[in-house]
Amino acid sequence: MLYRIMAIPMSNILDSLNFIIEVHAFTLTALTSAWCDSGDRSSQGLHPVKSRKVVGQEMSHQLQRRLRLYVDFMSQPSRAVIIFSRCNNLPVELQMVFIHKGETRSPEYLARNPLGKVPLLEDPGAVCSGEATGRDGCFRLPESAAIISYLSYKFPELVTEHWYPRSDPVQRARVDAALHWYQGNIRAGAMRLSFHKVVAQRLGLKGDEQVAADGLKTLKLALSSLEEYWLAGESRIFMTGPQPCAADLLCACELEQLRMLKAQLHGTSLEEILAPYPHVQAWRQRVKQACDPHYSDVHTVLVKAAAVGPSSKL
Repeated sequence: MLYRIMAIPMSNILDSLNFIIEVHAFTLTALTSAWCDSGDRSSQGLHPVKSRKVVGQEMSHQLQRRLRLYVDFMSQPSRAVIIFSRCNNLPVELQMVFIHKGETRSPEYLARNPLGKVPLLEDPGAVCSGEATGRDGCFRLPESAAIISYLSYKFPELVTEHWYPRSDPVQRARVDAALHWYQGNIRAGAMRLSFHKVVAQRLGLKGDEQVAADGLKTLKLALSSLEEYWLAGESRIFMTGPQPCAADLLCACELEQLRMLKAQLHGTSLEEILAPYPHVQAWRQRVKQACDPHYSDVHTVLVKAAAVGPSSKL
C-alpha cells in the first residue's frame, strides 16, 4: 500500500535529495566501472563489462533494500526516531501513516505491524529468522527505543556512541536504565495527560478527566526525578552524561506534546507544568540545540497543531 506523504518544509525535500544522490552515485559508479572495463582491458585484471540489464538489476536490488521507517509526525516516539535518524544521516526512507485517519488500524498496516503502532522499522536487507521476519523475508521492528538501538548497531560508522553506547557496557546500561525509566514515567504521565485533555477531543472522542489527572500526577513525580536524579540538579548536562543519549531525545519529544495544552481551556499548560523544574527547562533547550535544525523541523507539524483551535481536527 502506498501512503500519502505529508509535505514537510525542507525535511522531506532533503530526504528526497539524499535519495536521488544515492541513486545517482550508484549509477555513476556502475557507468564508470563499465567504461573502465570496456575495450581490451581484460588483460589488466579489470572486471568484465556489465550489461545495462545487470546494472539496472543491481540498482533495483540496492534501492529495494533501503530501510523504511513508518511514522506519524504527531507521534512523540516517531519524532524522536526521525530526529535521531537525521542527526546521524542514516539512509532511512520515511513512510507516513496517519493515526488520525485510522491508517495504523488498516489491514495493510496491521499486516506489517500487528501492534498497530508507530514507529515501525523495516529492514529488507537484514539476515534473520523467526517471527520478526515476514513472508517476504523483511525484518520488521516496532518500539522506538529498540529501533534506535538497532540502528546504532547497524550503522556504527554513522551513529556516534553517545546516542546508544556499543563498546562500553556500563554506559550502555545507564542509557538502558534511562530508556526503561522513560517508558513508565515521563511517557506514562505525559501521554495520558495530553491524550485525554486534547488529542481525544480532536479525534472526536471523549477524554477521561480522571485518567488525565492521574497522568498529570505521574508526570510531576517523573519531572522531579528527572530534575533531581537524572540531571542531578543540573550537575549533569544530559541524562547520562555530557552528550545526549536516546533517552534524552525520547523524553524531550514526549514533553513537546504538552504544547497542545492551553491553561484557559485545559486547566494547565506546558509552561505551568515545567515552572517548578528550572533544570528540566534548561535541559530541554540543550536537547533542542544539540539536535537542531532537525529538532525544530520535525516538530513543525506539532507546533502548527498546537496553534489552531482546540476543536480543530487533527
